[in-house]
Amino acid sequence: MPKHSKLWLFLFIAAACHQTQVDAQVFSIGSCPSVSVVSNFDVDRYVGKWFENRNYFAIFQAGLDCVTAEYAKDGDKISVKNVGTRKILRTKSTVIGSARQLEPPNGKLGVTFPSIPFAPVDSPYWVLGTDYDSYSVVWSCTNRGFFNSQIAWILTREQFPSTDTINKALAVMASNGIDQNKLEITNQKKC
Repeated sequence: MPKHSKLWLFLFIAAACHQTQVDAQVFSIGSCPSVSVVSNFDVDRYVGKWFENRNYFAIFQAGLDCVTAEYAKDGDKISVKNVGTRKILRTKSTVIGSARQLEPPNGKLGVTFPSIPFAPVDSPYWVLGTDYDSYSVVWSCTNRGFFNSQIAWILTREQFPSTDTINKALAVMASNGIDQNKLEITNQKKC
C-alpha cells in the first residue's frame, strides 16, 4: 500500500474514532439496526426530571454518579439539563443543551450540546418506549461507514425504581434487539 494511502486510512480511522468518542463507546459492524420509536410522543408528559438508572458506557459521562436529565418546554424546543456528580471530587458537572422532535409526532428527537467540543447537532435521541410516569428507554445510533456507534439509556422518574419498572424498560430493549449485556448500572446512592 502506498505511503499516502496508509496516511489517509490512518487519518480516517483516527477521525472516526475521535468523533465516536463523543457519541458512544459501543460499536457494531454495519449500519444502525432498525428499531421502533414511540409513535405518538407526548412532549408535555415527557418533560420533567429523570434519573439515569443504567446506560452503555459513554466517554462524556465517565467518572459520574448520580446522573439526572431534566427536560422543559422552551417554545418549539425542549431545554435539556444533564447533571452528574464527579466520583472523586464530589462536585457537580452540568451540561446544558436543547432537543427537538425530528419527525413529529414520533419519538425521534435530535439533541444538541453546544458546550461539548465536536458534538454534532441533532445527535439521535430516540425514545423507544416510555409510560411517561416511571420509565423511558432512549437509544442513539450513528452510522460511521462500515460500522456504527450506539448508546442506550434507561431513565426512571424515581431515583430507586422498582424491579417491575426496570423489567418493563428491559422488555422494550429486548423487543428492539438492543443488547442489555452492555448496560452499566448508574450509582444513585449518596447523591
